[in-house]
Amino acid sequence: MKKINSNLRVTELDTVSDVLVRLYKDAASFKDSSIASDANLAGIMAEIENLSVQITTAIKSDRISSALDEADIARDSVVRNLGDALTGYAAIPVAAKKASAEKLLAVFSKYGRQITAKSYAEESSLIESMLEDFGAENLKADIAALDGVAGLLESLRAAQNDFNRKNDELTAANVSKADSASAVKKLLLSAVNSKFVPYVTAVGTLGGYGDFAAKCEAEIVKANATVKGRTKAAEKAE
Repeated sequence: MKKINSNLRVTELDTVSDVLVRLYKDAASFKDSSIASDANLAGIMAEIENLSVQITTAIKSDRISSALDEADIARDSVVRNLGDALTGYAAIPVAAKKASAEKLLAVFSKYGRQITAKSYAEESSLIESMLEDFGAENLKADIAALDGVAGLLESLRAAQNDFNRKNDELTAANVSKADSASAVKKLLLSAVNSKFVPYVTAVGTLGGYGDFAAKCEAEIVKANATVKGRTKAAEKAE
């Protein structure tokens, strides 16, 4: 039986391990089968299933972390746009708009664009405080007097809410995250290639194992083909 190519992506390995576990459970569901009574294979598959669950959780956490970075970039962009808009309005030679802009710019300047360089937690706190300041009753007329400013403040509120949601999701994912996806990948590859494949290869010719072994090998061959496909595509692109 072929071993899994180590260049398989973590998501691909996650899928393969899920299929191997499913094939095993299907085969072991027949209580009078050799597979159902094989304690050695049961131990190997329990390890693979546990690692498969871990890598799924780690992948989810990594994706949420990336989404949190994107949410931070989005709110940073709105903060900068708000600062640019108020600075621009404060420079125009229209007395009414200039007065409103200067009043609002004074509020913005308490925080400034530099908050985008703060830690996630500190920036969140500062944005919440800034939005609270801009929500003062005596500033409503000034905000309404400057086209686009109300929309930017609404966008900042939405961007901060989105960041908060993703931060909560990441916190929840990290509670159950055992390790990074790449670290779990090494353990899962080792369990499959060093334990599962040699064992199933050894018992594959015995009665009751043939169909299971053939299905597992076909799944591994199919997964490995994706790596070969990427390699060929990369070679053609060079």
